[in-house]
Amino acid sequence: MNNSVLNHPYTPAALRDINDKITAQLADISTADFSEINRLIKERDTLIRAHLSQVHGGAKEAFANHELDVNNKLRDLAQNLRDSTKDEVTRIVRGKAAIKKYK
Repeated sequence: MNNSVLNHPYTPAALRDINDKITAQLADISTADFSEINRLIKERDTLIRAHLSQVHGGAKEAFANHELDVNNKLRDLAQNLRDSTKDEVTRIVRGKAAIKKYK
């Protein structure tokens, strides 16, 4: 995932910083710190809510619509990661069962 997926024309600087950190964490999934990603996502949510309370009118609607798209992409990424992890765990469990069978 790159920054252009998380950022849009209405992204405030503080949110860009968080998005950069999330992107850096996701650059290499094998070394990603998922507790840090979770913390950043929560911080991102807090910042978005605060920003929404400060903007009004068309800017608020435009920001919210763009963030909805970003949120959906993050949700899809999280679901894909969960599914991949689930598949990997299943393979490990089956492998262990096969090893026990041949002992």
